[in-house]
Amino acid sequence: MNKKIVIYSLLVSSLFFTATSCSNDYLDTLPQSTINDDQLQTSPAGLRGYLDGIYTNFRTFGNTNSGNHEDYGHRSIQAGLDMMSNDVVMTKSSWYSSWYNYTGRVQTNSRALLPWNTYYLQVRPANTIIKNITGSGITADNKDILGQAYALRALCYFMLARIYGPTYVGHTSDLCVPLYTDPEIVSGGKARATVGEVYAVIEDDLKKAVDLLDGYQRPNREKIDKQVAQALLAQVSLEMGKYAQAAQNANAAKQGYSLGNESEWSNGFYDLTLTKDAMWGAVLTGENTSFVASFHGHFDNTNTSGYAGGLAIYKSIDKRLYDKISITDYRKKAFISPSGNPNYPQLPAYANIKYMDPTVTDADYIYLRASEMYYIEAEALAKSGNEAQAKVVLAQIESARDNAYIPSANTGAALVDEIITKKRIELWAEGETWFDMKRLGIGVNRIYPGSNHPSFGQIADIPANSSKFIWQIPQAEIDTNPAIVQNPN
Repeated sequence: MNKKIVIYSLLVSSLFFTATSCSNDYLDTLPQSTINDDQLQTSPAGLRGYLDGIYTNFRTFGNTNSGNHEDYGHRSIQAGLDMMSNDVVMTKSSWYSSWYNYTGRVQTNSRALLPWNTYYLQVRPANTIIKNITGSGITADNKDILGQAYALRALCYFMLARIYGPTYVGHTSDLCVPLYTDPEIVSGGKARATVGEVYAVIEDDLKKAVDLLDGYQRPNREKIDKQVAQALLAQVSLEMGKYAQAAQNANAAKQGYSLGNESEWSNGFYDLTLTKDAMWGAVLTGENTSFVASFHGHFDNTNTSGYAGGLAIYKSIDKRLYDKISITDYRKKAFISPSGNPNYPQLPAYANIKYMDPTVTDADYIYLRASEMYYIEAEALAKSGNEAQAKVVLAQIESARDNAYIPSANTGAALVDEIITKKRIELWAEGETWFDMKRLGIGVNRIYPGSNHPSFGQIADIPANSSKFIWQIPQAEIDTNPAIVQNPN
């Protein structure tokens, strides 16, 4: 049996794995260590080991369910959520289909547990670091550790809040997610905090992270530094409607990052160092790769050893969004045109060639790019009354992607719509589009004349602000936490 047949057999058989149920044992989960609490308080090396464990778990396969090939950490959640948007198409029903058709968000579906466990698993070790350092005193040796722990805890809660809770503006008194800020076990689990309470912790954590990480020189882009913390704070501020704060932090976060030229942007997004504007991510190697259960395994349509290219489970761009890309914008080349591409004759129209991994198995994960900051800054400026500067910022990135770009003449809602449309093009399948739809009140609509969404993806329209934009609390948490209240179906 040759290699390709073996791989194909593995892929097909893996489709029959079923998810196992979990309890809320995430509250008991800690990295394996022989260091006790007293030693932690005086051991920067021990605390840094805890911190490295969080980063590792952010890109590890099988943290919550070893049979689920969508379970490979933060990048998988980003990908899955964009499968719920209007902009990503999958050509066959397979992994991610329950995200694509909105059945995964229901409490009894195993996918409802995947984001819950992915992020809550990291909250307690972050809490342990924070408690130990704040309890023993901040020093030059542990200052950056504390800053990174605050940033990571904030990101975990930000993801949980946006998935399992409503939007911030107008809903601060509504229920969000349980809030744990201490590593001590809470018997039975806690009730859901309000949106306002959760975001107060998120924002405060990130402001502390920005201060604590001032002057920190990270060893590589796998670690969070001050600018990454500022970028996360920009995302949070935009969600909270704090536009001046969002614009300020987005501007600061992108300083020093190159937007890259066409060849640098078009290199496949597989290498954290080669992608010029990559701010933060994870390096995968032959030792830590999860092979097909990885982002490129699902999204690289050119790799015949992965799900997308090997089983023709192609990931494509929505036809309407493709049609909005100018013919002079080189980002249009990241997708197969309706007339085809002679270099990839096997790929259908609109299939993406944005993501390509020449290593076949070791593509890095890119969680955050500086390019996003231009759109956050532009939107925030437009919404805070400085449309002139918003157009300048938008032109900075758009002229770098399209040498025929003409600065916007739009105003008001039309200007914001242009900013968001360009953002959707730039960040296709990078994990922000569904969150923006939810935040901006944009419904799901995949049924239209000429739609390239297949029948299993042409779900009934989901109106803006529908309860379907809020995931249900997973059944495992309902079963074990008597204090929890469920979201509507």
